[in-house]
Amino acid sequence: MKKSLLLSLALSVGLFAGAQQRNLNKVHKVEPRKADLGLNYSNEAASQNAGNSYEVLLNRSGDLLKTNVSSSSNLFGIFNTDQRVVSAIPEANMVVFGNRAGGSFGATGNDLRIAYSTDYGANFTNFVINPQAGFNFRYPSTVVYNPAGNTDPANMFTIYAGPFTDAAGWKGQYFGSCRIGGTDNAAVFENNQPTVYLNHTNIGLTATPDGNIHVASARLNGTSTAYTHEGWEVLNGVFNDATNQVDWETTRVEVRPDLLEDGRIDATRMVFSPDGSVGYLFGTAVDADTEYNPYGVEWPVVYKTTDHGVSWDKIEPFDFSQINTFYEYLWPTRADFDVVVPRFYNKWAAPENQTNNGATVDMYGNLHIAGLIRSTNSIHPDSLNYFYTEEPLLVFDLFMNGDGTWNAQFVDSLRSEGLEDYLTVSLDQRINMSRNADGSKVFVAWADTDPTLWGGGVTTNMQPDLFIWGYDVTNQHYTDPVNVTVLSDYWGDNFWLHVSDYVLTEGAVYHIPVSTSVNGATENDPVSHMYFSGPGFTEADFTNISTPDIDAPVSLLAVSQNYPNPFTGTSQVDVSLVKKSSVSLEVYNLVGQKVYEIPAATYQAGKCILTIDAKTFKPGIYTYTVFANGEKASRKMMVH
Repeated sequence: MKKSLLLSLALSVGLFAGAQQRNLNKVHKVEPRKADLGLNYSNEAASQNAGNSYEVLLNRSGDLLKTNVSSSSNLFGIFNTDQRVVSAIPEANMVVFGNRAGGSFGATGNDLRIAYSTDYGANFTNFVINPQAGFNFRYPSTVVYNPAGNTDPANMFTIYAGPFTDAAGWKGQYFGSCRIGGTDNAAVFENNQPTVYLNHTNIGLTATPDGNIHVASARLNGTSTAYTHEGWEVLNGVFNDATNQVDWETTRVEVRPDLLEDGRIDATRMVFSPDGSVGYLFGTAVDADTEYNPYGVEWPVVYKTTDHGVSWDKIEPFDFSQINTFYEYLWPTRADFDVVVPRFYNKWAAPENQTNNGATVDMYGNLHIAGLIRSTNSIHPDSLNYFYTEEPLLVFDLFMNGDGTWNAQFVDSLRSEGLEDYLTVSLDQRINMSRNADGSKVFVAWADTDPTLWGGGVTTNMQPDLFIWGYDVTNQHYTDPVNVTVLSDYWGDNFWLHVSDYVLTEGAVYHIPVSTSVNGATENDPVSHMYFSGPGFTEADFTNISTPDIDAPVSLLAVSQNYPNPFTGTSQVDVSLVKKSSVSLEVYNLVGQKVYEIPAATYQAGKCILTIDAKTFKPGIYTYTVFANGEKASRKMMVH
């Protein structure tokens, strides 16, 4: 009934945005074209717009509903894709939205507003976090730390981080915590070093189930007119259950990749595995080491941690041009039709190449990167910024296999150019990734405008619909990409998309928490923020089988949480091995001193049990790390 009503309305009612009209006679999906040696690209591109008729795929997980949950004084503070704005606590059916306050909901643009729901987004409660006098919150990232086994919001804590200003401009960074509801607020305000131009600490804010907190920044030294890229910095902390606040390790962990193009890094992301044992920090850049980047183009530069962010190691090199999937969808170089060189986010190329990346980590501890990947026209050093202008824009899920190799799965075509200036702020497709609680399924969500649905020659993303796609990493089955909002009440009106790190599961339904925002007349006018209920998939939607060359993910080492924990005396750790391995264990205190060791010994494939003897340990929090044949995994434990 609702679909029939929506269709009737769509046929008779116009839309906003410059009086442009929906064109229902040309509803079709842009299909990717397979690379064909020697094809006439110009003629082929001209025929692409003809397309094929197809049944419009609507949302399959229930009715759609947008709920007004918050507001901001202006657009700034919500448009940045690096921030964590929407997050979820699957075990409590909880969705959290955090933003710089102001607008119709009250408070000022210097405060933070946290809205949360414990019924899949049906109803929201909100509260405000005020800064210290003279400090102004800007560009906040917010998540929730939920102690293991808890489902009561009264025992959860909002973690927040970002830059702050005073009357003179950018001043420094804030990072803090606050009990859900507004009590127990504790914040640190740290001034920038004199050489810093920008160092916004709000990238990849994460609170892992064991209480470890992580957030990153991309540091720029100098001034707005002359600055240098100084790599990344990571701020770590541990939630202290005794004081109900985070113990921050304010000495940053510096990650300094050796890059060309003056060290420039684009589209930075930091993500951790569901249990927090593995984390990745990456961006797209041109690596100075030809072993990591043999073609001199923008590829992911990835660092990995297995000790809760204390140290970050660059992953082993991989030649992304070896992935067979790219040979099915991308075009070869003009000079050599046997070579396909994938090209990732490039800030300085044409606007359609600037779509940001989404990322997550699956149940095997393998990194997934969802983003626009293009074909390199020429790998000649003087032509590295040349692209095929006729080439369709394609989104892929690029992921690790777990054995040092990578693979990719095609997701969908982008239908519009990614960027268009909304006054002085640019809008792109805002590609995001989520996962379910155990990481067995990963999801991609993005906002895009389909030009075939609109008259007036719309080619930029100014009437965005919400698209979603899912992938099951256990059997390599994936869903169709779905335009959730076409023909709905929210057709073409999904701006400033933010997507949760986790999805919520209700029976066989996976709900993807999403927010969109309503523009003001200018970027300086108040903005309303809406939570979007309904987008998602059912278990039955994972019907497509991945391309044959995609192998099942490999996990060579699995380490359990010690048990019992907390404990006094001794505790055990289960280690699962894929093959015969030399295994050792080390225990460290909070200041990084090694206080205990189980020397290396050889174990057969299968499960082995290591016993930690902590009779001489002082009460407190410790970290243990298991080593096996060059791999390592870390966990936190507590001694009474």
